[in-house]
Amino acid sequence: MERIEGIDTAGAVPAATVIIARDGPDGLEVLVIERAKGMGFAGGAVAFPGGKVDPTDRPEGPAFAGFSGLAEADAAARVTAAREAFEETGVLLSVGPPVPEAERARLRPLSDGHELPFGRLLEEVGHWLSAEALRPFARWIPPVGLHKRFDTRFYLARLPEGEAHLADGGEAVHARFARPADLVAEAEAGAISLLFPTRCNIARLAQFESVAALLADPTPAPVIQPRIEGEWLTIPEGIGYPWRAERWEAVRRS
Repeated sequence: MERIEGIDTAGAVPAATVIIARDGPDGLEVLVIERAKGMGFAGGAVAFPGGKVDPTDRPEGPAFAGFSGLAEADAAARVTAAREAFEETGVLLSVGPPVPEAERARLRPLSDGHELPFGRLLEEVGHWLSAEALRPFARWIPPVGLHKRFDTRFYLARLPEGEAHLADGGEAVHARFARPADLVAEAEAGAISLLFPTRCNIARLAQFESVAALLADPTPAPVIQPRIEGEWLTIPEGIGYPWRAERWEAVRRS
């Protein structure tokens, strides 16, 4: 088991999430989904595409480039992030020829149903995925004691030219690009539901005006385990987050 000083990872399930960014008419926009209300985790919440690391999420074969120097868990999580982006939003973060909508529609359920490993899927469409397309942004590990704990690595990715999004209609009932500041305002108005890590990350993203500025940010990707301090769930200062606390009673825990 990986050991991180001061952080308890015991029992946390490896997962990955990807923040897909683009420059919109009014500045930076990120792709978010609304999770189906019947989902066992975060049902109805607005989130970034992502999910649990699958045993087949290994960067093996000609469809992967630049993964050999990464730690095994990081490499697998980047594959997971790219796979989940395709399954939930239809966006391919890989490089290659245009993939027709009919072919995407055929491949998405095969990937989602674990019938087709992502590496083989990429080979079928003539694509390859670069590790550099997914830049580490943060890693969140919930405090001990929650009944569901995911050790989630967040990555940044620029929306590839020509890619469009379409929610899968299953796990993701809606998908849209939005300015982080607008998502913050929607959450404050009670119009959308956000898990605490998502809320914190969106507030952090709202500090940037463009994809270039976001990708140029020198802040190291932090490893964060929130703490329960009285009535509050908190994260440390000095790691790039303007939103660092939420009342425990208001925090979604499923």
